[in-house]
Amino acid sequence: MSKALFVILLLLSFFSQAQQKPRRGLAFCGWKYSDTAVIRRGFERQLAFLQIHDGDTIVDIGSSSGAVEGCLGVISNFQNVHVVLVDIDSGCLNRERVDNMLNYYAGVKGRPLGLDLSIVNNTVDSLYLPLNQYQHVWMMNTLHEIPDKDKMIRSMHAVLRKGGELILSEMLARPKHVIHGGCRQPLMTEQEIQAMFERNGFKQADALMNANNVTKGPNPFYMVRFIKQ
Repeated sequence: MSKALFVILLLLSFFSQAQQKPRRGLAFCGWKYSDTAVIRRGFERQLAFLQIHDGDTIVDIGSSSGAVEGCLGVISNFQNVHVVLVDIDSGCLNRERVDNMLNYYAGVKGRPLGLDLSIVNNTVDSLYLPLNQYQHVWMMNTLHEIPDKDKMIRSMHAVLRKGGELILSEMLARPKHVIHGGCRQPLMTEQEIQAMFERNGFKQADALMNANNVTKGPNPFYMVRFIKQ
């Protein structure tokens, strides 16, 4: 092998490896994992429960910069999934931070994530989404932070089609452990969550305990699917 050819192959190898490494300086809000095995452990049960298909349009309320979608994209084979990211905090949900998140997790995966992410900055009074439009709405680890939970549930009900699904995730309250360790807001039990949604036009379909694959700890991570009636 000639010296020139060796140098070319070495450079190609370097650039290929560089493209597969996440850029550490990319700023966004949310989890920033660099190990695919760690992401798979934490998100594979959630991915199975979410039942995402190419061509789906999903609304994620309280999404921040979309890091949940980034992690799911790393361990999936999405080609064309559209997610409408909705958050009141424009400091976290803006085009620059969402693109940073996509670039970071594409670097972790080594190729694009197959996600098309659009942005809506809502207010306390409106989600700024069309009514009776969507089949899939998510709210991930967010409901406990919202003061008027019933109002938010009614707003999510309004944007779903009849028969559409709402998937919620929350850390569950347990005796002596009723406060969220991060935001210090009160947590809810699964019975409280079910009652809240059912009095606002939903019916519970199925649920998953320890959705993040963590079986130890005071507050289990819970995912539940509700159907708009």
